[in-house]
Amino acid sequence: MWSYYGSKSKIAKSYPSPIYDLVIEPFAGAAWYSVLHRRNDVLLNEKNRIIYDIWNWIINEANPETIENHKDFYAGQNINCIDLRKEHKDLIGFCINRGSVSPKNIVQKWSCQVKVKPDWASTTNYQLSRIARLLPEIKHWQVQFDDYRNLPNIEVTWFIDPPYQFGGEHYVVSDIDYSELANWCKERKGQVIVCENSNADWLPFRELIKNAGQRKTTKEMLWTNE
Repeated sequence: MWSYYGSKSKIAKSYPSPIYDLVIEPFAGAAWYSVLHRRNDVLLNEKNRIIYDIWNWIINEANPETIENHKDFYAGQNINCIDLRKEHKDLIGFCINRGSVSPKNIVQKWSCQVKVKPDWASTTNYQLSRIARLLPEIKHWQVQFDDYRNLPNIEVTWFIDPPYQFGGEHYVVSDIDYSELANWCKERKGQVIVCENSNADWLPFRELIKNAGQRKTTKEMLWTNE
């Protein structure tokens, strides 16, 4: 729902659509797949306390007005100096720095070029306005703070986007046993969609799409049980 390292904001629509009413994301992150299919019931599971706290605040407490009232910032501004609750500041901290693994404090020049590029999706103003607009549509979601292994094995759509085998070490929580995760994915009931990149070898992944980044083009890979 916000800019986050490894998020699927640009490619969520390339994955198979959910065939069950309930979507579970065991590694929630910014949950762009669920945002795309937000009318479904959604359970987000997250082990990073900062990410969990943001989602818990968004789903259970935040309102559009609160977010809309704090979306305009100036280059060099320190977000920590604003009198807001921590979860709100952390959300803003992700929006002021594209693709970060953790929230930042200082507003970058490019993120507040609203007058020059009012519809530029990378500006903090645009990102927070979008969150405020979508907020009423995700209030039926649920979020929990737990290890993915504790999720019940039920017949749902599983969208599994873990820290990648190569590249995922940048995340705050990245202690994954990929052999164990592979078996866990294969055992899931229902529709199973697993994300990775082209270097991964813990499941027989196939190419989904080429993803053009700022520095290089990468291959996004996919495994499903279909």
